[in-house]
Amino acid sequence: MAREKKETAVLRGLQYFEAVNRHASLKLAAQDLGVTESAVSHQMRRFSALIGRQLLAKSGRGIVLTATGQEIAAKLSVAFAGVESLVKELVGEGPDTLQLALCSSFGPGWLIERLEDFHDAHPEIDLQLKLYAQDPLISGEVADAFVTAHPVKPDYVSVRLKDEMLIAVHKPSAKHGGRHRLITTWLDKGHIGEEWADFCKASGLKLAELQDGSFRQCTHYLFALEMAKSGQGVALVPDFLAARDIAAGTLTAFSRRLVPSGRVYRLCYRKSRAHEAQLVALRDWLLSRIAETPARRRKSRRPAEIQNVAKS
Repeated sequence: MAREKKETAVLRGLQYFEAVNRHASLKLAAQDLGVTESAVSHQMRRFSALIGRQLLAKSGRGIVLTATGQEIAAKLSVAFAGVESLVKELVGEGPDTLQLALCSSFGPGWLIERLEDFHDAHPEIDLQLKLYAQDPLISGEVADAFVTAHPVKPDYVSVRLKDEMLIAVHKPSAKHGGRHRLITTWLDKGHIGEEWADFCKASGLKLAELQDGSFRQCTHYLFALEMAKSGQGVALVPDFLAARDIAAGTLTAFSRRLVPSGRVYRLCYRKSRAHEAQLVALRDWLLSRIAETPARRRKSRRPAEIQNVAKS
């Protein structure tokens, strides 16, 4: 009986340790587990005492894993990957179903027209697409993998796919000279329209001489694209998002210059699942298709990556 109690205590300790390792924070682990931070600290001390090994060490105001902690965390990753696969099978998704969550620009603008190629290459995988409105790694969106331009948590694999390059577009019938209504997706206080300031700097233009009136404001690139198509102004959107409309003649390039936004699209999935065949297949396919896109010369320096601006 004493052995069973110890094993139960160790299993509970592993549960708490996994949460602490995943969040790299006692506070966030406590929120995840629905307990107090002091309860997590108590469980971690008890767990270390039970196994006779130190798992955590202080580093400044935070914590880090000891060498022993890293060893146990690596073994846990493999174990939890097997548990996740079993759970998915038990709830009816089956081992070959893969959920991919995408932002509203990369999904419709880049993936959809290439999607049939993925199905042809991997008929064994049932790919389910999900659209997210907020950063999925913060909002708790559930999927097997994500394509995001937001900062990535440390417990996720991050595969760089594509730098975001913006192109200015408007309705073909719109005027070409003089001043223009400008559409912006930069809505943070004090930063409204800042992407246009970067564009003008890279293009050798003056914003005051280009802009007519106040900015037309919207939260997403898809809104900006549709506003430009309806003749409401000039929009700065990802080049891949505007490509079909430019080819169809429903939009024309205000300027052929591409300006880097500072955002990078990345494929992300949990490190504990990095070995899974479906995720490896998706990663390799995405990288191969991205590589097929002709590289464009960049005529301006890449600005520093800008945080806390949601454009996806």
